[in-house]
Amino acid sequence: MRDFLAEMDALINNEKTEMKVAQSEFLDFQKVWVNYDHRKEIVGEAQRNGAVIYRKSESGTV
Repeated sequence: MRDFLAEMDALINNEKTEMKVAQSEFLDFQKVWVNYDHRKEIVGEAQRNGAVIYRKSESGTV
């Protein structure tokens, strides 16, 4: 299973520009995301295939 917490930390720390979560991984991702302190700083963009690409918000908050 992917370490979504580490990937979100990398987004917040500008070590990554985006992370892609496949439709099949979404429920596992959401369990980590709902308890993540900086979740309001991460924005998701839905794709046609059910995947979501998450990026750090340009403004810092949504």
